[in-house]
Amino acid sequence: MRLTAEQRKKVLEWAAEGLSYNEINARAGAESPPWGVTYKYLYSLRSKLPKKYQDIRAAFDKEHLENGLARKAARIQKLEGLVEKLDQLIEERGKDEQLQAIPGGKTGLIVREYKALDLPVYKVDTAVIKEVRDLLKQIAIEAGDWTEKREISGQIDVTKLSDEELEKLIKDEG
Repeated sequence: MRLTAEQRKKVLEWAAEGLSYNEINARAGAESPPWGVTYKYLYSLRSKLPKKYQDIRAAFDKEHLENGLARKAARIQKLEGLVEKLDQLIEERGKDEQLQAIPGGKTGLIVREYKALDLPVYKVDTAVIKEVRDLLKQIAIEAGDWTEKREISGQIDVTKLSDEELEKLIKDEG
């Protein structure tokens, strides 16, 4: 089957996006009417039109590196949204009438699990707490506010330092 110009354009764009042979055929198969390409055709398309392929690839990469989750602010916003949803979950759990009489039940951090004989067991939801902490840490990392503590060992040859550097070193140590 011979591809139309529009189908050839789509194949080239999908290949430039980095889709595999199977992914390209899955997309093509979902078209109306369905169609597909051979591996040989895909390979020849890339080799016959390398400039066009590279231009589309560069445009695709540029667009995705400048938009969406590639942007720091967008990633932070997404992480903040997840924290807000977990906060909402905790708040709603804290209003659960069945948990009100349980110690800590009003915090929203208690979960009810059922063990043998359908007896309820109440536990602190450490998984949600850990997830919130991890999200807050990731937000701080994205914002540039997180640093890992590191041990620095070694010796400094003070004979090679300027007077200003030596004074700063003494001030930092004191």
